[in-house]
Amino acid sequence: MIQKQRTKLASDLGLRYGAIALGLAMTTVMLAPANALDQAPTAEEKEACMEDVLRLCSSHIPDRFAITVCLRSKQDRLSQQCRYVISGRDIGNQSSRSK
Repeated sequence: MIQKQRTKLASDLGLRYGAIALGLAMTTVMLAPANALDQAPTAEEKEACMEDVLRLCSSHIPDRFAITVCLRSKQDRLSQQCRYVISGRDIGNQSSRSK
């Protein structure tokens, strides 16, 4: 009987440690940028979109991801230079996913 309890305890501990390891691995994957295009914008990209961010998406500052989502959702209202930056990043994301 004691052997059964030890075996069950070892099994339970193994599952718990496995779950913890899986959770840590998933967190690391989720926090890592998907590709280089998800990196911080360049100075030129910031300059191209700064007025649009302030005009259309200021409530999302400083969350870079939320700002990008906001700009993408309002592409029809973006300045030409910011629309070019956003569409260029979108095209880059599509081509990197197809590799």
